[in-house]
Amino acid sequence: MGYQMDVGSLLLSAETHAARVEGILLADPALAALWRMETSLLEAAASVGLEGERISTQGMVLRLTSGTAVEEDARAVEMALKLLVVIRRPGDPFGAPIAALRRIEAAAAPIGQTRDEGDRLEDAELPLVVEASRTWSHVPILAGWRAAASYAFRSRRNSPVAERLIFMAVEGAARHLQGLSPDKRASRDELDERAGGLLMPAAAVWIVPPSVSLTRTGFRVWSPMTGLATFLEAATRSLSHDLGHLGTLRHELARLSAMASSAHGRSRLGDLIAYLKAQPVVSSAMVMDHLGVTRRTALTLIGELVDGGCLSNLTARSTSRFWALPSLAARMGHAGGAGAVRGDVFVSRKGPRERLKQIGALERIKGGRDEGQLDRIMADFDAAMSGLDDVVRRAGGRERKDE
Repeated sequence: MGYQMDVGSLLLSAETHAARVEGILLADPALAALWRMETSLLEAAASVGLEGERISTQGMVLRLTSGTAVEEDARAVEMALKLLVVIRRPGDPFGAPIAALRRIEAAAAPIGQTRDEGDRLEDAELPLVVEASRTWSHVPILAGWRAAASYAFRSRRNSPVAERLIFMAVEGAARHLQGLSPDKRASRDELDERAGGLLMPAAAVWIVPPSVSLTRTGFRVWSPMTGLATFLEAATRSLSHDLGHLGTLRHELARLSAMASSAHGRSRLGDLIAYLKAQPVVSSAMVMDHLGVTRRTALTLIGELVDGGCLSNLTARSTSRFWALPSLAARMGHAGGAGAVRGDVFVSRKGPRERLKQIGALERIKGGRDEGQLDRIMADFDAAMSGLDDVVRRAGGRERKDE
């Protein structure tokens, strides 16, 4: 009973923090776009890092914007780029589960490795993964967790990366199902035309990035069938950070707007500032291309924003420079990949992968899948939430009445 109460309390705390973040984002679309742009970059890098691949968020951004990367990071960066597309455009897991989950699986497939077809889920199983979460869609974090746990079980832990993407896709979709977030899904053609690495807009409404949550203040194992309490603690702590960070982002947007208002004459500064609000990392070549100006003009405009504290140099060099909004530059500077010290925990190249495979019930199941065992896992989740369901429903009902 104590465990059930603890998990229920942790979930309520996490959902409360998520609701606060979501409310702020709903009230300020420009802030939401910038936050998801930043967070998607960090999530892609962190998810690859959890698999023991060496990667830096800064290296990934430079690859996105320039097409070059440090040789040792090239494979990991390529993996992160695939994840970034799905993080920003998760698809519709409730409306089109097979298409959404197949796309996730393709993005999560390791670079240069062919997947064992024997581990591939049948098309008929994919809707069952999503249906495992539908009854809890009014608690989006739990909905995402149940879907991730169902996929983990059915796939025999074949792809923790896919599990995390499924969590994000379902958590965001559940918020939309409940009418908590606007439908921001643009047409595929429009998104594909605008998709150019960092240029792809975030057509997503997720609030909880799982890999960022698990690695923000140390290293925690992703374990969707047994690690709910640990994840909720990490998510709540990460969301608390985000509540403070949103204030920083809002301040940066306000400072950019003030700079735009002070621009005089025929200055293109206002145009550059509008570009930065959607594209927080730029090079002089990108500014030249987007604004149709000379290199000298581009560097002059960038210099004005650097002097005004609105941009920071990411590369600390005199050639092939890139600039980012200060908040993103600071977050990338603190985002270590595998092989870096996170807090007081050292994560080796093989550490996360080996530890994931050694978590008792999370070991890949060698025999056939036991549907009865999966039912028991889901029943345990439901039991842990006993009593919380009514609280959440009543709270949601009151909010809708107030509106």
